[in-house]
Amino acid sequence: MHRFNWVFSHHTQFLGFAFGALLISAATLTPADHLPPVSGSDKLHHIIGFGGWALMCMFGPSKRFFLFLAIIIAWGGAIELIQPYVNRYGEWLDFYADAFGALLTIPLHLLMRRFCQRGIDTA
Repeated sequence: MHRFNWVFSHHTQFLGFAFGALLISAATLTPADHLPPVSGSDKLHHIIGFGGWALMCMFGPSKRFFLFLAIIIAWGGAIELIQPYVNRYGEWLDFYADAFGALLTIPLHLLMRRFCQRGIDTA
C-alpha cells in the first residue's frame, strides 16, 4: 500500500466535502444577530470559507474534485438567494468571493496530484 492512498481515497474526499458543507451552511445561514463579531473583511471571510471547503475535498480523484467544486460554487449562489429569508443579506459580490475562493484551490489540487504522482512513481 502506498503512503498517499488514504489521502486520495473517495471516502476522505467525500468526508471533507460533507463536513465543509455543514460548516459553510451553518456559518452562512445562521441569522446575523446570532453570529459572534469577527474582524476582517466580509469578502475575505467568503474567500477563506469557500476556499477552505474546497481544500477539504481536493485530495481525491480529480474528476470528483471538479464536480465538488462546481457544487460548492453553485451552493454559494444558492446561499445568497436564501440569506434574505434568514435575516441576512444576499449579495452577488459575496457569491463572486465564494467562487474565487473555491477556484483558488485548482492550482493546489493540480500541484498536489503531480507531487503525489511523482512519489508514487519513485516508491
